[in-house]
Parts: sequence; C-alpha cells; structure tokens
Amino acid sequence: MTRFQGKVAVVSGASSGIGLAVAERLGAEGAQLVIVGAPVDEADLEQAVESLQARGVETEGLAADIADEGTARNVIELARSRFGRLDVLVNNAGVAYFEELLETPVEHLDRTLAVNVRGTFVMSREAAAAMAPGSAIVNTASTASFAGEEFQVTYNASKGAVAALTRSLAVDLAPRGIRVNAVAPGSTAEIAAVHAFLASDDAAYVTGAVVVADGGLTAGYRYSNWRAMPPPPGGHSVGIPDVPVDMHEPRP
Repeated sequence: MTRFQGKVAVVSGASSGIGLAVAERLGAEGAQLVIVGAPVDEADLEQAVESLQARGVETEGLAADIADEGTARNVIELARSRFGRLDVLVNNAGVAYFEELLETPVEHLDRTLAVNVRGTFVMSREAAAAMAPGSAIVNTASTASFAGEEFQVTYNASKGAVAALTRSLAVDLAPRGIRVNAVAPGSTAEIAAVHAFLASDDAAYVTGAVVVADGGLTAGYRYSNWRAMPPPPGGHSVGIPDVPVDMHEPRP
C-alpha cells in the first residue's frame, strides 16, 4: 500500500518496540520519516535509522529528551527543513516505573508525567502549528488508560492523561482539520497497523477515539485457553497465559 506516499511523519520513541514498528509500517507505505529516541537509546536509534534507510525509506533521526520543550521545536523544524512538510505525528515515547506505591518517590511521578504527558502535549502543539488540514496525530495510550495495573501507579496516571489529552486535542484541533486519535495496546507490539490506519485517510471520519488493541485483554476473563490459533511466526501472545481448566470442577 502507498497511503503515505509523499507524506512526512514524525515518530517518537522509535528506537525500538512499538515506535520502531510504526515507523517501519509508515515507511513501507511511502512515508518520509523523522524518528526520535531518548539520548540513552542513541545507539539503538542509529541502528533503526540505518535499517530504515537500507529498506529505501528516507529517514532522519534525532536523539533528544522528549520532555524538553525545545525537543519538539527541533524535531518539527528538522521535518520541515529536510522534507518540506509534516503530515503525521505519532507520539509513542514513554517511560514506566514498576514499583510498590509506598516506595514510589514523587520524582518518578514527575518524570513519568514529563515524558508521557508533557512530551505528548508539546510535540502535538508544535506539530499542529506546522500541519495542514487533513493531517493526523496518533498517540500511544494503554489499557492502563482505563484500568489500574498493579505496581504502576505513575504510569497508569500518565496514560489516563494521554487518553484525556487525545480527546481534548481532537476537539481543539478540529477547526484546523487535524485529526487526533490514540491506540491503547495491551501486552503486545503488534499494533503498528492500527496506528497506520488512524494516521491515514482511511480514518478520515475518526477523531477523538482511543482504539483498544489488546487481543481481548480488557474484554473479560476466560478460565480456559484464550488462543483460537497459534500466533503468527515471530509473533507474541496477548499477555494472558494458557490456563487449561476442567470447567466441570468448582472454581476456587
């Protein structure tokens, strides 16, 4: 498919994982890319840029702290100076701490909100100022946007904010013709196609939505095996273990 032919996309948190998968998908569909990674991930970011370029995708990389307001300005300026425009922004960068609530320092809350929420806000604000009508912003939310996950209170709070921010941005940017949506993944990285759909003209009537892509994780609980078929080669499970249960036995 060539849904992004002639279009320019910025993807944050793209040195690995979901962000890199999204960049690869957009690039495969014709996008020119600027990908962003944290300074600590600079080596991985350089490898990601080289990999994308080897596939014939015009790609620039920038290692910078997404929580720094200056990063947003630099990223958008790089996209415009290198490729002349900006059509798609994917806010995927994020951090998480896994720890007991009573042992969580307030600094971890500050850092999580700075990256996950402040970073999404400033990147969206700077991008929107440079975007033409018909452009799209896609945020990476989480199933934690809707349900608290144990030992991740700061992350849960930040992802709830990302979902609310997505809706607010959609309302405020509607007069500019810029759509804003989010993807809420579960325990899987196989969601780049959902990001790509929301970023494309195929989703021209979709804005303010938080699309859950979690393999049924939040749909409900099964006591027997979830899997209807084996995962694709190289794929991952949805984070729910196979639990063979004799349904005729009383549950504990």
